[in-house]
Amino acid sequence: MADNQQIKVLLAKKKIDVHGRGSKLIARELQDAGMEVVYFRFGVADDIVDAAVQEDVDVVALSIMTSGHNQLARDLIPKLKEAGKDDVLVIMGGIIPEADYPTLDEAGVHRVFPPGLPGSAVAEYIEEHVGKLALP
Repeated sequence: MADNQQIKVLLAKKKIDVHGRGSKLIARELQDAGMEVVYFRFGVADDIVDAAVQEDVDVVALSIMTSGHNQLARDLIPKLKEAGKDDVLVIMGGIIPEADYPTLDEAGVHRVFPPGLPGSAVAEYIEEHVGKLALP
């Protein structure tokens, strides 16, 4: 990614995941780091992929506070690839058991961030890895 190009992040929550505070804080931290954030409130994998393509994002960041993260990753990653977004960075954060991190990694999620981590750590990870990792 060119140094002068702004990183564009789609911050999404899966359907029925009604939390909001954490994702709003992360959105603000990413904006403060100079990133453009498209806040996509609720959707299933198809909706998230459509938004990622339409907005031509560099990062799909999923905020998870309820179960279903493993299935969402298994549905989302192949659909992103089919849509030609195989170069997008996919990250997740929120209430996700550490025991599920390897499953998410196998599905193609690049990184999982636990709750309470400063948004600056997420921004640093994105800045370091965007454009350098592809989906499996």
